[in-house]
Amino acid sequence: MARHDPVVAQVSVSAPQLRTLRDRALRGTARGGLLNLFGAAVAGAGGLAITWLVAFGLGPQAAGQFFAATSAFLIATAVARLGTPTGLVYWVARCRAHDPSGLDTVLRAGLVPATVASLLIAVVAFAWAPQLSLWHEDGGPQFVAMLRALAVFLPAAVAMEALLAATRGFQRMRATVAIEKLGRTVAQLGLLWVAVSWLSGFSDQQGGITAVAVAWALPYLPAAVMAGLWLRRLRATRVPAAVEPPDLPTTARRFWAYTTPRAIAGAAHLILQRMDILLVAGMLGFTEAALYTVATRFVTVAQLTSGAIGSAVQPRLATSMSAADYDTAKSLYQVTTGWIVISSWPILLSVGWLAPQYLGVFGSEYVTTAGVTVVWLLVAGMLSATVCGVVDSVLVMAGRTGWQLYNVVVALAVNLGLNLWLIPSQGIVGAAIAWAVSLAVNNVIPLALLNGGFRLHPIGNGTVTAIGLTVGWFGVLPALASAMGGPGVMVAALSIGGIGLVASAWRSRNTLLRPARQ
Repeated sequence: MARHDPVVAQVSVSAPQLRTLRDRALRGTARGGLLNLFGAAVAGAGGLAITWLVAFGLGPQAAGQFFAATSAFLIATAVARLGTPTGLVYWVARCRAHDPSGLDTVLRAGLVPATVASLLIAVVAFAWAPQLSLWHEDGGPQFVAMLRALAVFLPAAVAMEALLAATRGFQRMRATVAIEKLGRTVAQLGLLWVAVSWLSGFSDQQGGITAVAVAWALPYLPAAVMAGLWLRRLRATRVPAAVEPPDLPTTARRFWAYTTPRAIAGAAHLILQRMDILLVAGMLGFTEAALYTVATRFVTVAQLTSGAIGSAVQPRLATSMSAADYDTAKSLYQVTTGWIVISSWPILLSVGWLAPQYLGVFGSEYVTTAGVTVVWLLVAGMLSATVCGVVDSVLVMAGRTGWQLYNVVVALAVNLGLNLWLIPSQGIVGAAIAWAVSLAVNNVIPLALLNGGFRLHPIGNGTVTAIGLTVGWFGVLPALASAMGGPGVMVAALSIGGIGLVASAWRSRNTLLRPARQ
């Protein structure tokens, strides 16, 4: 299998320089990763709080409509952004390293088409909202109103994501953390609290439920404006270091040759994450969709953790892969996988051990045997997914967007096929099985491709250490506690596990933070 790609420049660098670049990349990734992890923690907690506000405040029927409508909005956003976030991260980072004069070409090539596409899709979504509503048996005028209200904010959501991606290409994470993970999340939570508190009594009326949707979507507008201003400042003040001339000039054609597969893959990936909610709503009703959303919402915390580290490492992966510095790329991949495991596995396992209590937070009507089963199925799926690390980011930053496209299309086909087969007979448990299986497919295939094409894999000393520590403190210890008593004993065991994990991680910090010697 070929190890090189036409968009990857081959640069000759000495061994001492490679070690220096690797150490510098790891330090930069650690700083950006910690900042992003803080933002992910806020965004994850905010996302759970938003789910609680809607589920608890509106009741299962209205909450299911909200979750279905916002899922449709996020899928439409993924289609409209045309893959530009990843394309901008890769090409801005690459231009800064090899072709500073191409920065404006890249920004125009990415931002203009995404803006046009988002406006067109928003118009289509607004016009076709009644047709989408007919697909849901218990949909009605209020569901149509929600869909149309959300369509108005779709261009702002696309602009925010694309502009923030461009700032990450400058190897700056602050804009993403401050604007998206902190600002937008806090604004959404505050506005939703007001809307649900004041209007939950009118949730059966069109204006009430639409106001809740508007409260959720409105923060995208100021976030997009702030992202544009931040990028403008970065473009004006940050001057790349002088480098050798590029192997090929930067053009819009080359940008889209790289980005087009990512556009399809990005939309398919979001559909993979959100289509099951729409399928459950369409086949089983909005009440079951609310239960399924509540039971699976904890997954977003682990996804945000992985995404935070992935966002920090992407531009550095792009730089190392463009220079054919596979040692640095391997170090980045393995070290960050250990970080993902040790930061996400405790959350996943804790939710699993306390599944009934977790569901009960959203309301007693959500505590069901099916709900607990869904929680454990998704815990298992996410444990296997996170141990693969930022496999998608590595594949994309290697220039193999075509490979990623094939992977996600296969995973989506598996997901849709299993959903259509299992939901009618197994309900939300069938949807959870489909998601868990597709997660495995979406990670194992690219893992095999990376190992075969570049000899890159996520298992290093830090990964093994992180797995051992988390399994010991959050797997073995709670399992022993579950045989001894009820929820109180389990909470105590998990608390001890948290303290033990922090202490053990500190003692093993050199292994977790540094790669093995090459």
